[in-house]
Amino acid sequence: MGDLTMDFLRLMLMAAMLLTSLQGQAAEATSAPAALPATHDVAFLRSPDKACTDCHKEQSEGMHGKHGQATNPNNLAPVTCTNCHGQPSPQHREGVKDVMRFSDSFNNKQSTESYPIAEQNGVCMSCHEPGPLREALWAHDVHATKLSCTSCHQLHPAREPMVAIPEKSRIKLCVDCHSKQHQAKAVGLQVNAGKEAP
Repeated sequence: MGDLTMDFLRLMLMAAMLLTSLQGQAAEATSAPAALPATHDVAFLRSPDKACTDCHKEQSEGMHGKHGQATNPNNLAPVTCTNCHGQPSPQHREGVKDVMRFSDSFNNKQSTESYPIAEQNGVCMSCHEPGPLREALWAHDVHATKLSCTSCHQLHPAREPMVAIPEKSRIKLCVDCHSKQHQAKAVGLQVNAGKEAP
């Protein structure tokens, strides 16, 4: 009988300790603010550019260079096709030209009829602020309203040819472009002079 009494007392003591512990936990839960449920980062299962690259196979590897690793300062997410080209309509797959197209306005003046220079450059300027561009090279200010950014820069290259260009090469670019410009004006003046001759 003594052993049975001892076992009973041990069992009662353990039950009392368990009950005290549970009461203490319950008191802490009511006095402490409710814990918020854990949040989970949602990872997209497919690339946000997949709808674009399904048709535009030449861009299936995505953007390269700085744009490929860039964060859009407007939404702090990676840069996607639609950040620069805009949202296509359902008719886009049928050939409707409803997204921004960037062009070389220096060599192809007609390319700016659908998408004027100001619109093209406005897309670039939504991320690239004029101040740092001006500090990098004064020519950005001079050309910003007369040439599309893509007349000099490429959008998807593995290495942007204009970045870190040596000073001599930069001067050669100025001379080459402005020589072409002067030649075009001279030809235009000769053509106009020929029309006026009797």
